[in-house]
Amino acid sequence: MEKIAGFYFCHCPDVQMAKEYMEEYISSFGVEWQNAERHTFWIDDLVNNKFFIALDEINFEIKKKIFFVRDTHELNSEMWKRISLVLGKPREDIFPIFFINNALDKGKLKIPALIQKQKCFEFAKKKEWIYESIGITEKNFAQLILKKAKTQYNLQLSNDVVHILQSSLTPDYNSINNVLAQLSLFSENGEINTNVVAQLTNYAPELGLFDIIKKIETGNTKEIWSFFIKEGRIIEDSYLFAFLSVMAREMRLLWKIKTNEPTFLNNQVLAYKTKIAQKLGFTYISKILSLLAFAEYSIKSGKKSPMETFEELIKDITNIYNKNLMELALLYSVNNNE
Repeated sequence: MEKIAGFYFCHCPDVQMAKEYMEEYISSFGVEWQNAERHTFWIDDLVNNKFFIALDEINFEIKKKIFFVRDTHELNSEMWKRISLVLGKPREDIFPIFFINNALDKGKLKIPALIQKQKCFEFAKKKEWIYESIGITEKNFAQLILKKAKTQYNLQLSNDVVHILQSSLTPDYNSINNVLAQLSLFSENGEINTNVVAQLTNYAPELGLFDIIKKIETGNTKEIWSFFIKEGRIIEDSYLFAFLSVMAREMRLLWKIKTNEPTFLNNQVLAYKTKIAQKLGFTYISKILSLLAFAEYSIKSGKKSPMETFEELIKDITNIYNKNLMELALLYSVNNNE
């Protein structure tokens, strides 16, 4: 059996994809490493020495440990010098994995120059202790999801199913895996009905849900009410939950934009969404996500009707977009007596 690497670098915008690759790689080194303890370290854990202390710790039980070190593309030169120094004394019982998750540069991977200069990286490159992947993009989405569906869940996805998934999922490995796991429960001989996919992903463009979000973003909420009054439409559970799902996906998209994670948006749409994300910021995006959770609770608990909840939700979200937090007393009040 091949001797396990002393350490490893994973260069990929999608952390989950990189971790899954590493788990498969580690599995080739036997049961002992498959059952190893897994520990995740962030930048703060390096700054406060938690990572270095753990790396130096004497393990009397001789228990294998895997250290996942996140966001290493944000580390400074001094920290990389410390890392190179400790990696020069490898441990047979500890396997550190350094994740470089910076965004693509014009659609291509680019390792920060600071990391390329480090001796530990140069050594890893010679030993081929590096995994590189551009992650999930609009171009490779179909190929990746078809392969994962077949190899992991024995699913055969039609072109229509792939289209729905690409239209409704955020471009990250975790979201794709979660949906495929759910679809596998509804498969018949490996085949999936498009209606099942639409229901699981809340793919319902005919409802005009994205138009409602656009009107909220532009402050034209009067048009929302004019539409419902004109159509005489009553808000039911199914419509409200579909709106909650689409709105939550929108907030996750804005969050990804704020953290410079990859999206499937074209340049024009990305520029527009970036302005919205910058306007709201993490604080207000979080407040909207909280509102969506309260709205779901108000329906499932029977405290409010779907129509009442929808009205209050639109008003509260609009106030958040306008940063008028003094008026947020509607949905938040649901939990006052809990």
